[in-house]
Order: sequence, then structure tokens, then C-alpha cells
Amino acid sequence: VYVAKGGKFLGYILVADTLKENIADSLAALRKQGIRKMVMLTGDRRETAAAVAEELQLDEFHSELLPENKVEWMEKQKGAEGDKTAFVGDGINDAPVLAGADVGAAMGSGADAAIEAADVVFMNSDMSAIPQAIGIARRTRRISWQNVYFALAVKAVVMILGLMGYANMWIAVFADTGVSMLCLLNSIRIL
Repeated sequence: VYVAKGGKFLGYILVADTLKENIADSLAALRKQGIRKMVMLTGDRRETAAAVAEELQLDEFHSELLPENKVEWMEKQKGAEGDKTAFVGDGINDAPVLAGADVGAAMGSGADAAIEAADVVFMNSDMSAIPQAIGIARRTRRISWQNVYFALAVKAVVMILGLMGYANMWIAVFADTGVSMLCLLNSIRIL
């Protein structure tokens, strides 16, 4: 912000956002979860972006971007190696890239346009919610596949027993309803 009095330049004031307090820990947790590449896309000046990227040990950064530049960059990444892309943002300028990413996540305290465009909305601005959500999603997927394999295995065994004449109605009921209840109990472990 430039300051002048009576048309005479007096100086300037630098105004900058502060980093969220636990962002470094959250990024470290994401790296432990196997997130390979972390990139910052920002409309901020190069000097500011470089300082933040260095402090957070990001893999790369791109600065002075307009919303369409962010979308272009994201599209190039999606086609490059077939990797999935995720974008986290909270500003109105982030809405187009949130919509274009494989997974767009907005912070609940962000702009309405970002919240509308996102696939996931975190109800607060706590960055630790991101690695926590990824952990829950991975655990949910693992338990879902366990349930699928278990249910199919039990049904296959009961079908074979039925073809051989050893399965009665109660075994068939267990293979259907009983297995459903066991899968439900297994799923509760996520809580």
C-alpha cells in the first residue's frame, strides 16, 4: 500500500497474509501419507510466493497467476502422468481450479464461490483436517473392500454347500442377512 500526503510520496506499507499455524505439520503429515508432489498456485507476487514455498518446503510454486492460469496448469498435470490432482483453496479466484481438479477442497471460511465449486468442504480452516480426511478415506476404502471380499466368499461357500445339498434355509439367511450385519459391524470400526 503506497502512502502519500498532499500528492507527495511518503512510503509504503507491506501487507501480507500469515501462514496458518499448523500448515507445516499438516504438509509433513501429507508427505507421510505418500502425497508425492505439493505445489502452490497463487496470484501473489513471485517474491512472496518464493518465500512461502521455501518456508514450507514445497516442491514447486507458480505465482502471479490468474484463475484461468491455475486451471491451465492443473489440466497439464492431469494429462502428464495420469496422476490424480487435488486442489485446496478458499478464494473466489480458486473456484475454477477447484471445479477442474480431480478433487477440489474448500475451507469452510472461504468464499461462497469456492465452497460451491469444491467437491469437499472443510467446516473450519484447520489445515490438519486435510491429512485427517485422507486417512479416514483410505481406511474407509480398505474396510469396504474387506466387506466385499468377505461377503462374496461367504456367499460362494454357501452356494457350493447348497449345490452339494448341505445348505439349508438358515444357512442361506445367514449368508444374506448375517453377513450384512457382520459387514455393518466391521464398518463401524471407522468411527
